Amino acid sequence: MPSFFVPLSGLEANSNALSVTANNLANLSTIGYKAQRPLFQDLFYQQLGTSGDGNPEQVGVGTNIQAIDSQFTQGSIQSSGIATDVAIQGNGYFVLDNNGERIFTRAGDFSISAVGDLLTKGGASVLGFPAVNGIVNQKATPGALQISTGQTNSPKPTANVALTLNVDSGTAVG
Repeated sequence: MPSFFVPLSGLEANSNALSVTANNLANLSTIGYKAQRPLFQDLFYQQLGTSGDGNPEQVGVGTNIQAIDSQFTQGSIQSSGIATDVAIQGNGYFVLDNNGERIFTRAGDFSISAVGDLLTKGGASVLGFPAVNGIVNQKATPGALQISTGQTNSPKPTANVALTLNVDSGTAVG
């Protein structure tokens, strides 16, 4: 391979890496966006011959981007003041149904339709497991979540409280 293409591959890979960085900056304020990073790889090596001691002499022919990796670290959770906005702490995704297509997202900016369906801004239904008398059946098929509006639940008093404490050893007794 001509020596011109080796540095050209590096320039092209860095150009693509800058595009990934630009995309990260453009989505800085996008709800649920996960930053990405490029993963570089060496292109194959050419064997030119052997050295005086018999070891192969190899020359690489450049680099490119093997993949673009999403960063799934926990972002900061901020209150929006909107009752239907939710966030995921830790691993996981919201599962959506967009006209029969399953979509996964971490963006939790939802709204409630006129019939009580929990929807994304794009109109996709948020899916979840059905609950009967407050018990969630995780073996059932996920369905569209419905939020009952105008209903109130009667309060239930707390029956038991468990505390785990450490007492300061420097505190005076009594």
